[in-house]
Amino acid sequence: MRDILKKENILKIAVIAGLVGIVLIFCSDFMGGQKKDTFAEASEEETDMISEYRAELCEELGNMLASIEGVGRTKIMLTLDGTVRNIYATDNDIQQRESSGDKQSNERQSCIVVRQNDGSEKALTVGQLMPKIKGVLIVCDGGDKGEVCEKVTEAVSAALDVTKSHICVSKMSD
Repeated sequence: MRDILKKENILKIAVIAGLVGIVLIFCSDFMGGQKKDTFAEASEEETDMISEYRAELCEELGNMLASIEGVGRTKIMLTLDGTVRNIYATDNDIQQRESSGDKQSNERQSCIVVRQNDGSEKALTVGQLMPKIKGVLIVCDGGDKGEVCEKVTEAVSAALDVTKSHICVSKMSD
């Protein structure tokens, strides 16, 4: 009889402890103030840059595709993977050690930091990588013709370095 009571008590305590843990997790979201995500959100400037990049690509691609025989009017949608990535200037420090016949080399890479007039420090940016194109949707007048779809798919794949399986071509409604 005591064994049963002990087992039930242990089970009750475990369930209560689990519920208390869940409640604490939910409460920490509300009481902890604003949390910063591990991945920083894109700034407004980066968002504008990506939108402009997408619009330019769509316009240029649309003009090229419209010049292919049978394509006609086009509408294009691009999906991008990620956001703008900065490339920072780095300083490589290579140290070589020789111990009892073995050569070891350690390479340490660090960003070059520039001090601003206001005293703040900022990593020196030497370039930016725009996000990769993930998928392309083309809606065009000739999208119902197999030959036109094939030409469009080939052209987009070659121009944007996107696999054919990530390109969709459809007929534009009248």
